[in-house]
Amino acid sequence: MDFFKENENYKKWLLLPGILFIVFLFVSFVYPGLTPGIDLKGGTNIVIRSSSPIDAQGIQTLLEQEVDLTDLTVTGISSPAGYGVIIEFSENPEIASLEKRIDSANSVEEINALLTEIGFLGERPAEFQELVQIARDSLLDKKNEFNLKLEELISSKFNLTADTKFQSREIGASLGKTFWDSAIFVAFIGFILVALVIFVFFREIFPSIAVLASAIFDVLCALALMSLFKVPLSLATIPTLLMLVGYSIDTDIMLTSRLLKRKGGTVIERTNEAMKTGLTMTLTTIAAVTSMLIFSYFVQIQVIFQIAAVLLFGLIGDLIGTWLMNAPALLWYIEKKKGSK
Repeated sequence: MDFFKENENYKKWLLLPGILFIVFLFVSFVYPGLTPGIDLKGGTNIVIRSSSPIDAQGIQTLLEQEVDLTDLTVTGISSPAGYGVIIEFSENPEIASLEKRIDSANSVEEINALLTEIGFLGERPAEFQELVQIARDSLLDKKNEFNLKLEELISSKFNLTADTKFQSREIGASLGKTFWDSAIFVAFIGFILVALVIFVFFREIFPSIAVLASAIFDVLCALALMSLFKVPLSLATIPTLLMLVGYSIDTDIMLTSRLLKRKGGTVIERTNEAMKTGLTMTLTTIAAVTSMLIFSYFVQIQVIFQIAAVLLFGLIGDLIGTWLMNAPALLWYIEKKKGSK
């Protein structure tokens, strides 16, 4: 069955993507908004894995009552492969304050006072830089002790079994900011290069803009669903969003090439043929990504699960962006172009 018909008002199909575009912007950047991962904002990630169920809500309540943590989130994991909990927080205010004071210290007396506060009992050299390094090393030991106390607190309160495993990962705020700045820069450069390639290939402004608009729509759809399902923006999901741009460009270039460069059949016939090919491509990819999503869920591979989820979100957006936005816009453009001759 052909989706596009002769003498149809194609502008009406642009209404749905237009409304969704505004909704996606609101959901992504206003409410509930994207959640940055700790590798972008800095913080600590603790993963607990066990063969028996773990009370994620109970752990969150315990930590809120017993420990001072900023931006604390606790997420439960449950699958046939086992159970788990992911604990993330930005910082412990006491440790963060000590770290800032070490960075801003400018005298031996200040560092010595901080070493006493941290609890350092070893020998103290007279050189300022050596003292600063000792203070930083001591603070790192204090962080490790703090994380061990968290693990002991959770284990004792919830009687976790002997097979329970804790995995801890920490990224400093300054390093997280560096990662974020680098990711934004790479994404910006990548998008500019894609735009140049598209314009050089088609040599027409409107089709090039339509292709880019469809890619932006796909990314916004992925961001909105990431926001709704609490998939964090991280060093794993940002490259995945760039992959979506590449995939969206593929389907849109295939559509645009068939409409503008091929001559056989009517424009509507070429559009419907392109749609059949494009849907086959996208649905096949969705099937593969869904399999990856299910597999990563069962074996609890968090990074792969997030990558698969973002790809699936973007591919759903691609179905709308390509066939309800780009295709009608191109048909409208071709009609206007013929009418002006």
